[in-house]
Amino acid sequence: MTKLHQLHELGQSTWLNYMRRAFIQSGGLRERIAGGIQGVTANAAVFEQTITNHSEYDDQIRREVRAGTPTTRIQEALMIDDVQRAADLLHPIYESSDGLDGFASLELDPTLTVETVCAVATARRMLARIDRGNVMVELPATPHGIAAFEILTADGVSINVTHIFSIAVFERVAQAYIAGLETFFATHSVWRTSPTAVASFSLAAIDSVVDEKLAALGRSDLAGKTGTAMARLLYARFQEIFSGPRWSRLAARGARVLRPKWTRINPLDESQSDTFYADALIGPYTIQTFTLPTLDAFMDHGTVTLTLHDDLPAAFAQMAEIASLGLDLEELLEELQQKHLLQSDRQYQSLIQSVIRKLFVDLPEGSI
Repeated sequence: MTKLHQLHELGQSTWLNYMRRAFIQSGGLRERIAGGIQGVTANAAVFEQTITNHSEYDDQIRREVRAGTPTTRIQEALMIDDVQRAADLLHPIYESSDGLDGFASLELDPTLTVETVCAVATARRMLARIDRGNVMVELPATPHGIAAFEILTADGVSINVTHIFSIAVFERVAQAYIAGLETFFATHSVWRTSPTAVASFSLAAIDSVVDEKLAALGRSDLAGKTGTAMARLLYARFQEIFSGPRWSRLAARGARVLRPKWTRINPLDESQSDTFYADALIGPYTIQTFTLPTLDAFMDHGTVTLTLHDDLPAAFAQMAEIASLGLDLEELLEELQQKHLLQSDRQYQSLIQSVIRKLFVDLPEGSI
């Protein structure tokens, strides 16, 4: 039994933030699944780096060109192929967990999720093309993304809501999920499997931006504590939201909670242990999202014990200290979300450009 299996016994799921054709074909993903990985997320950065620096997608790029696929849609075809392969490997977990885990999660083109109707249409189109029941698409936790999330939940679609940096935004996502489930159960037959969803909450990015402000105020003693404090308070709020009469009525019909999914858990502060966040965020009905380096570190020297309930008074005290310094944390975190949304857009457009460069620069003339 690995440490990931031990986390499962504590009620925590374990996903991997890494998807690449060679990793799938070589048996790397299958090996990680055997070691306890229960889901996988794809991101544009890995695809862009792989297309630019390696040749494993070259043959499919050629085939897509010959088939008449528009240049700006080739990267979509590559990602869909990989997601289908990953989903097939994960399907036994999807079946054994009754549809709770075993998902492959795919990032959508950010330019197609900035408006509600377009986001819903894009998600439906991509899921129809992928044609796998254990695939999630990702929607950002913006007002339009949250509105699309509610609509898709009402349709029975499982979603990964991303770019959550504050408890207030998590609450809005959770309320949209509950409203979507209420519509789902009111409009669908009882034999339909209830959708599930995850809420991706970023950790290291929060500490990075807050610690910079704390250092400028001469309060570096508070550094490195805000992300985990917020995660623990978010988890306490999660437990409140998914309890009580309204939720109990949905749970009686088979509804599943919106699980917090901890992301960006590789510390940016070199003074912190490489398993700092992973060790601090262990609790039931949550998901740890590992990068390969953080996963290897956790398997080597991570600590498996329930920690999410640890010292809530200290978490409240951390947030009170920040407020007493005059920092407008909500404004700071909203700016952080906007920054990461822009980064995601640039990264996705860079992915498209990597395919174009491959076609017109790297592939030999006449090979297309």
